[in-house]
Amino acid sequence: MSEGRSQGFTAGSVPEAYDRFMAPQLFEPWARELVGRAKLRRGSSVLDVASGPGAVARLAAAAVGPDGRVVASDISPAMLAVAAAQSIDPAWAPIDFLECSATAINAAEGSFDAVLCQQGLQFFPDRGGSLQEMCRVARNDGVVVVSTWASERPLGLFGPMTEVLQEAGMEEPYPRAFDPQSYSLGADELRRLLSEARLQELIVETVELDAVWRNPRRCGRHAHGNALWAGYPGAVRRDAGTSACPVRRSTRTFA
Repeated sequence: MSEGRSQGFTAGSVPEAYDRFMAPQLFEPWARELVGRAKLRRGSSVLDVASGPGAVARLAAAAVGPDGRVVASDISPAMLAVAAAQSIDPAWAPIDFLECSATAINAAEGSFDAVLCQQGLQFFPDRGGSLQEMCRVARNDGVVVVSTWASERPLGLFGPMTEVLQEAGMEEPYPRAFDPQSYSLGADELRRLLSEARLQELIVETVELDAVWRNPRRCGRHAHGNALWAGYPGAVRRDAGTSACPVRRSTRTFA
């Protein structure tokens, strides 16, 4: 992740708000899709790269059970602090937290049965190097599963958010903040990156889910968990006169 974008995820109360307002509607449902595709076994060891507030790590810990092992890595200590503050069920595997870059994972070769990465790859400056590092720490018979927003489809709620900020004349808080393509990857590009990392039995699929908020106010709060809006307090318009439930369809590519 670039330095400017990384700072956006640590600014102010973004890490806590990210977990509170964005995880329930977006990242937890997508985390279930990701972890389900990994087909984790009880007692397995799992690395969650770019873990953020830990939605994937917690689901993985539940799946592998108390005899398993889960490591949540992220470049942001603020995000890891939010993840570490979450309660852990005694029936889950313990979760260790590791501050490191995706291109320099502090783990030995072949350390994990599964390496997972949700919504991180498209933000890494060196995507190919990050995938090679994930493959390095995965066992030869292990799995690497990643997900990104699909560039072939609309960007869900994030597209309109960038449009509003641009129309308001706001300056970009970091380079390419208003560029939708910087938040996503196409299926062909993802397949190319994975092939160059020499992954075997490669599967790439595109999935759609609907994110539903109870009312516009809750939808507006979602923006406060977004690094894009971190520098713009009060930029969210609150409409209390309607009870409609906002729905946004989001699309991801899994591999």
